[in-house]
Amino acid sequence: MTHSSLPTVYVVGDSTVCSFPAAGYQPKFGYGTRLSRYLAQGVAVKNLALSGRSSKSFLTEPQYAELCRSLSSGDYLVIGFGHNDEKREEERYTNANLPYTCADTSLGLSFAYNLYANYITLARDRGATPILCTPIVRLSESDDYSGVCGHITASAGGYEGGDYPAAIRRLGRDAGVTVIDLTRASMERYLRLGHASAARFHAYAATSGGRPVGLDGTHLNSFGAAWTAYDWACLLAESDCPLKNFLASPLLPPADEEYALAADPSYVEPVYRPFDAAAAAGLHFKLPAPLYGSVMGDFGGAEHVGEFEIYDRGDDIVVGNMSTVPRGKISSSADGFAAAFIRLPADANFRASAVCTVLGVGEEADGQSAFGMMLRDDIYADEYFPALASNYVAAGSGGTFCRLNGKLCGCSPFAAAAGDTFTLSIERINQQIRARVNDRSQSWYDFDLAAVDAQSDYLCLFAARHVLVRFSGIKFELTGKSVRA
Repeated sequence: MTHSSLPTVYVVGDSTVCSFPAAGYQPKFGYGTRLSRYLAQGVAVKNLALSGRSSKSFLTEPQYAELCRSLSSGDYLVIGFGHNDEKREEERYTNANLPYTCADTSLGLSFAYNLYANYITLARDRGATPILCTPIVRLSESDDYSGVCGHITASAGGYEGGDYPAAIRRLGRDAGVTVIDLTRASMERYLRLGHASAARFHAYAATSGGRPVGLDGTHLNSFGAAWTAYDWACLLAESDCPLKNFLASPLLPPADEEYALAADPSYVEPVYRPFDAAAAAGLHFKLPAPLYGSVMGDFGGAEHVGEFEIYDRGDDIVVGNMSTVPRGKISSSADGFAAAFIRLPADANFRASAVCTVLGVGEEADGQSAFGMMLRDDIYADEYFPALASNYVAAGSGGTFCRLNGKLCGCSPFAAAAGDTFTLSIERINQQIRARVNDRSQSWYDFDLAAVDAQSDYLCLFAARHVLVRFSGIKFELTGKSVRA
């Protein structure tokens, strides 16, 4: 297809839209990087989207200033926000319940008003055509997109929840703007395929033993980005937006063979280094022997270690994270947490117990917040490892739960408040590991705690993501050498 005058398609949005530097086994790709695949040859795509931004915070970026300078008559503006507008943070939050005519900010900046005043009006004033996109869903392990995975949030911490895709649809109808409903398209595709197959659209941070680990339920890989761009193009073709006249023909979905291309051919699997005294010397937090303190896993980067707390207070240990931006998580895909831990021989029987008291729960505590006692296979010395998903059993705020072969099993939703207390214990008796929270216990038999570190196990007092706890009455006793029946 040829055209005498080809437009430029400008794209703004968040991490589901933007470009990323190559990193990890299957690097992240925003769908904005794949739109040109479905546009006629010669149509330029200028992707200004930025990771972590909302429609509000993007206004302060140089990329928004560039948009204001460059957008001109005949161009198109693709607007893809929503993932971060729902975040309960002053710099990013916008309210999905308020109409596009509401400039009052007493209940938070109106999501619709901000999109209309600062993006749609900008485009129209320049003679360009705006196109609204609803956000792609977050991958749901239970195939449930009725809540946060579908960008429908609850009120909490002084911020109103809302339905962000519905707000965009309503704005498009009221302001006469084309809406490309990627929420519905991605949800229908994921439900049709089921979680296991839909996971192929999402990035994996790493491999372990050659197996992909660290599934990112928010961000796409190149295969998923291409599929989302295909959905976008098909929906555009069904609209009355004149950009459809610049679509490539025919529109063909990505072939299954393209999935293999999502893996970075230069990726090298990390090598685990068992914890030793040399590693202990470099730790940020110091605890009395035989305890050590470390922050590990997916917590945003090694530069954020100091945003956690790990310290002894007499006979007690305090662990947690109450930083302005919440850090760490216990999630379906990966873990990140602070811990006071002790190293154990892998063949040691033992019993350990403590009382855990909640000192504080931050406004950003959510379904990825957790604390308790954990017996795990490996330990990392203040190391950022976004694919941390190795084996452990735990007793804490999620009840008694475990992660086995990368899968988080039995962890209940976070529900704790300041002042709550939990009596925790973990005991190994030969091939049995028994964990207890208050009066509820669970046992595992022949549980694999040697897949990564065959020589040692690690007993941790841990906390993750906007919760601070104190462990008191800590008791630990080695009770012999485990034997196989």
